[in-house]
Amino acid sequence: MFIEPPPQRQRSLFFAATLILSFVFAADICLGQRPSDDDVVRINTDLVVLDALVIDKKTGHPVRDLKSMDFELLVDDVRQQITYFSEDQLPLSVVLLLDVSGSVVPFIEEIGVSARAALERLKPQDEVAVMAYAEETKLVQGFTKDRQLVTEKIIDASRVNTIGRGTFFNDAIRSAVSVMEKAANPVSRRVILVVSDNISSEHGSDKHLVVDLLESGIVVYGLVVRGAIGKFINMMTVGAMHGLDDYTQATGGELLGAKKKEVDARLAELINHLRARYSMGFKPPETTLDGRLHRIKLKLSSSTLKRNGTLTVRTRTGYYFRRPDTNVRSN
Repeated sequence: MFIEPPPQRQRSLFFAATLILSFVFAADICLGQRPSDDDVVRINTDLVVLDALVIDKKTGHPVRDLKSMDFELLVDDVRQQITYFSEDQLPLSVVLLLDVSGSVVPFIEEIGVSARAALERLKPQDEVAVMAYAEETKLVQGFTKDRQLVTEKIIDASRVNTIGRGTFFNDAIRSAVSVMEKAANPVSRRVILVVSDNISSEHGSDKHLVVDLLESGIVVYGLVVRGAIGKFINMMTVGAMHGLDDYTQATGGELLGAKKKEVDARLAELINHLRARYSMGFKPPETTLDGRLHRIKLKLSSSTLKRNGTLTVRTRTGYYFRRPDTNVRSN
């Protein structure tokens, strides 16, 4: 069963593909191979790019230094050739989405006090925006590369008290998707990192929002922190009010739990995982160029699993392909 996307949707699935080509173009310049003024960089609109993480289930640590031959990619159960592969070469645009409902605020302030060390794990070209959410959302800081400013704005977010005390994940993530469209890195790896107790005031995820996330290639991560109230609600509802699970699963993200005294260390761990993700591109079959959802299965090769059978792969569960007619003239 697939979800029909809303009509006339113009989300771009090809941000990362564009950036790959721009890196190649920049590399040519660095090597002295300057194109003439008449050269045109043609974006490969036939390229779908995935963002993937490999985790060792025994240790919980990300696995680095794998090659394209270590993976097998299937679309609708048909094997595809991986034509582009890299590890941690693309810049990150991260929306830090902070739950400021009553039970979570103390954790947010704790993160703000010690976030600088964790944020230093980002690369200089990576950018971060800060949002607060409860019943409504508020953009506290637009995208910036200033790590100290982000730290200060996290503390400011913990003091926002004008947007209610509920926890409305769907509206918050939808707002974060809109903020992501304003990223200064127009073609970066895109992540929404939610800090919350993962207890929603809503019932279920928004299926159309899942479509938006899959189309834009955004990965959703969650740092789950709970005080006594959150633990009690989770126990009474038998975990039925989880707001992030569907979004992290669909986009290939992760949920990590943290106690108050370890939130800074767990935030740093999440950033390390973001830095350990692989990017890989493939040309989709002509039969999938129909604007519908097509299922992705990314797995490790049998030879790789023979070397280490405790590895598992996380990536998005599908893609919607639209072929824009895009020619970009080089400057």
